[in-house]
Amino acid sequence: MNKIIRFKDGTVQDFNLNRNGFIQAVSYKESSADLKLSPNHKINIIASAKKSAGGHRGFFQMGESALFETGYYLGDLGVDFRKLNPEKERGKINTIRSTFGKNDWKGEWSGKNGIYSLNDFLTKPELQLMAVNDWINHLCKRMRMLDFNQYYGQIINGVEVTESGAIAGAHLMGEGGLATFLGSPQFKQKSAVSDANGTHISSYISMFGGFDLENCCKRKIYITLKDSSGLELKNKKVTIVSQNNGKYISGETRVRVNSDENGNLPVIVRNPDTAIKIVADGKESNSIIQKANEKQKAILNDFKVASYPTVLEENNTPHPRPQTNKTPQEVRNEQAQSSTSKDETDKNSIQKNVSFNIQIVEGDSAKPISNMNFYLTYKGNIKKHTADGTGVKQGIIAEEGRDIEVSVEGSGKKQVIHHFRVSAALKNQTIKVKLPVHTFEVSVIHDGNAIPNTLFSIFYRGREIPKRTNSLGIINIRMLTGFVFGFGVKGKSLVLSRVEKSIKIQNFTVNNDAIQASKMYEIADAKFKQVEDLKNQQKQKEDQEKKAKEKAESAKSETDKKNQAKQNDTYTENGGKPLTAVSSQSSVTSDTTRYHIYYSGVIKRENKAATGFAEFIYYDQNGGIHNLGKSNFNVANRWSSKKVKGVGSVYLIDQRKHKQYKNGNIGYLWRIDSGDGRYYLSGAALSAVLGAMCSLGYAEYTGSGFSCKDGSPGDSVSHLNGENGDFRYIAINNRHMNELTYTSHKHFDWDKNVGFLNALYKFGYKLFGSNPVKIKENKLLPHSKSWSGHNNHVHLHNFNPNLEDI
Repeated sequence: MNKIIRFKDGTVQDFNLNRNGFIQAVSYKESSADLKLSPNHKINIIASAKKSAGGHRGFFQMGESALFETGYYLGDLGVDFRKLNPEKERGKINTIRSTFGKNDWKGEWSGKNGIYSLNDFLTKPELQLMAVNDWINHLCKRMRMLDFNQYYGQIINGVEVTESGAIAGAHLMGEGGLATFLGSPQFKQKSAVSDANGTHISSYISMFGGFDLENCCKRKIYITLKDSSGLELKNKKVTIVSQNNGKYISGETRVRVNSDENGNLPVIVRNPDTAIKIVADGKESNSIIQKANEKQKAILNDFKVASYPTVLEENNTPHPRPQTNKTPQEVRNEQAQSSTSKDETDKNSIQKNVSFNIQIVEGDSAKPISNMNFYLTYKGNIKKHTADGTGVKQGIIAEEGRDIEVSVEGSGKKQVIHHFRVSAALKNQTIKVKLPVHTFEVSVIHDGNAIPNTLFSIFYRGREIPKRTNSLGIINIRMLTGFVFGFGVKGKSLVLSRVEKSIKIQNFTVNNDAIQASKMYEIADAKFKQVEDLKNQQKQKEDQEKKAKEKAESAKSETDKKNQAKQNDTYTENGGKPLTAVSSQSSVTSDTTRYHIYYSGVIKRENKAATGFAEFIYYDQNGGIHNLGKSNFNVANRWSSKKVKGVGSVYLIDQRKHKQYKNGNIGYLWRIDSGDGRYYLSGAALSAVLGAMCSLGYAEYTGSGFSCKDGSPGDSVSHLNGENGDFRYIAINNRHMNELTYTSHKHFDWDKNVGFLNALYKFGYKLFGSNPVKIKENKLLPHSKSWSGHNNHVHLHNFNPNLEDI
């Protein structure tokens, strides 16, 4: 089985879908190596010594950290990673990792596999490939330890997550970047998902997905398709349906794949106990259960299981073709019986009853669900049970060896959430069954059209939750499987629905009255909030005046008490009448600079001299006032050019403290993906960018940032003093938030990019670095010049805002 990959340089290569093919593919991408040839071929000798701008070396462009974690490189501190405990010595490991940022390779080497120096690593390709294999094995282990393997088979941002794809993604962006892309809770802090060249992690996950890394993960399923006459089905399109019930992922996923010239499907790796079916031509196979540590195979004849999964290393004894009308529970019982020897069967012919308890808990938090109704299927019969206030149903009795299936209510049929086999070990024990949390979308439609940016209400578990549709009329929801929820407008549920794990999109059709009611409620709420804010401001003012008056009275009393007739520091005329009194107490001043940002493009700066904090207030065209937040200034040196410091200081704001705002139809979501920490802008520059965004209503933006915390440009040249910066081009349907958009792409949103640049121009940016746009016959965006290397982002330059100090 081969995979054809089209690389960015235009070349097309095909690789075997095995471990060697994976190494060849990644090496070709990273270093232009051709490992289909001998490692000592001239092309590969050059590739094995290749060096990137960031100091990464060799076929795989490995850094110091990668070779440290595989036991080859000891670093500046001379520490062998193999002698450390990753769980107990995490702090020490992180300290060592922090020394690897430059990849200067000045540290010691361990001598593992004969590599005693950087020269050995670069000039001995065979040894370098051993290190590459060790790196893959290390990442495999980390996938298991961090539970990233639970996401295999999931579709995220249109990309299927596979074993090899996840490892390639971790190779590109590290474990943190992969966790952020997967949505894993393993890392509290989100990491960048694009490298310094703008390569998004999803491109690696997609490009290098589907390879069989052989012994990387011990559980694999290999499926061969045959027709009714036993001939291999070549290039057959089928759907792999996976029913997962893992720690972080639950529910059904569907992936479309093709068989190869021998009828083989791509290797399948899923969470243990995942039920897998193959669907094609209106037929589906019986379930194949993914075992924890086995390599399994099945032959599907006419999409009915002809051979049950077995361990590959053992001889496969054919089993009779199962009846198509048997339930999954009946199949599991037959499998259990077939795996039990005759002696064991005779010995256990007298079945023993086992008494145990079942507790239903939430799939994400593991909190008990009180008074929960659920169903148990036992010996083919289904029975309803109700848990008590602690989520427990006590005193369930079943025969040892029997399969029990746990399900909850569904629309038309019950939804199976768990199954287990009764054993003597369960006696008087409580089995915790996790009710899966299902992620799905609510689509709101009127007259066949999506209803965007409109506030509705979700009624769930006794709460009313306001939810706004996005630009596509979608609301993203996470709820417990089987629970009933309501959809409606404020204070009123219009329709009830049940959470079905097989349903990814719930459609709700509303009439015009519902839309108008939503908007009227939102206007009323905004006015009420405005009134409440005014009341609070008035109360704060009155409280301050009261305190000031009390202080004044206290000061007067103290003066009277001391009977001070003398006025210190007073200059008088000859007649003794005071002209000027000089007090030792400073006048009351604020340590906050306020930027008043007007829709017209004017920025009024209040209290310019303050150096403590900056506050940003936007005034929309309808008279609305929007407080965009307050944060502290960071003092940095002024730079005259890259690596050349100028005279004086600049005061910068951390963009991450102002990255999102929404009130009605005004606001923004602004994400900076920066590998060198370019999150900082001057107060005036941040005012201009926020003003431009708010003046356009609500939209989402992303880019690589402005300046570093010290005011320097980082990897850039002109990003100095928090003024110049970059934004990705805006794409249709917000695709720019997940992938780079080029001026050559068809999904380049010309109108929105024009609007954004015009708004930035109005607020002070007078020149933009860009590239000709293909869909507009190579026309340039307004106020821009064609700059090399700006085909996937626009550069903001020549900052000259309409700034007025008040």
